[in-house]
Amino acid sequence: METILPARAVPASTVLLVRDRPAFEVLMVTRHQQSTFAAGALVFPGGKVDPEDADEGWNETVDGWHLVPADQRALRIAAIREVFEEAGLLIALSSASRDCAIETITTARREIREGRLDFLTFARSAGIVFDAAQLVPFAHWITPEAMPKRFDTHFYLVAAASAQQAVYDGLEVTNAEWTAPAEALRLGRAKERIVGFPTRLNLQLLAESHSVNEALSCARKRPVVTVESRIEQRAGGRVLTIRQDAGYGAVEEPLSEVAARGHASVSVPHRS
Repeated sequence: METILPARAVPASTVLLVRDRPAFEVLMVTRHQQSTFAAGALVFPGGKVDPEDADEGWNETVDGWHLVPADQRALRIAAIREVFEEAGLLIALSSASRDCAIETITTARREIREGRLDFLTFARSAGIVFDAAQLVPFAHWITPEAMPKRFDTHFYLVAAASAQQAVYDGLEVTNAEWTAPAEALRLGRAKERIVGFPTRLNLQLLAESHSVNEALSCARKRPVVTVESRIEQRAGGRVLTIRQDAGYGAVEEPLSEVAARGHASVSVPHRS
């Protein structure tokens, strides 16, 4: 019998961008309805790591580049780049970074989307310097081996700059909104929005904090445990579960309930 190997888990990054305005809020985007993955879902901005994210030229444009573990560098650049592409926001800016006009951001996003500009060249020409330490590891999820499309996804928590306005790209995402974590959870429970399984659990973890400083402090103290959800058989039927030491408490949810909520049960929402 032919052995079918699991699909490779593609490296990806996702960002929980938070602010106090004055209530504690997180930025979420809505996946395009025609997307091949998590269509219409309410997600955190993020996507796959591109080869350019690993360019060594970033060491001149990122403070603390060599303090970041080598296997984390491209992931962090991908996180910064995806928020820029999807929501028009420059995150994790160093104090050495120059201000960037809205017109410059708008032009750069269009040229990057059209393949006429890469993110590193834009950062260099605009005098933008990023601070790698501002991206705080929050979670790490890997899509189970049984799935045909798999992601090895690192979640980062970042405080938003106060003066910037989120503008969705209209291609990958069709809306960008700031919302309290508890409100996003309520929308998912009420079936007013699609909130996938990993997104929901990370919203629950985020909702334990009530301010940006509290969330960052908790994330820095909490060890990141790799999560790979799995389906197990119980007396009452099949359930979706994760390891109990992952920091989310005991999670054991009937698959029927997951499907009823319209959740993407075992995948993480990222650009396909």
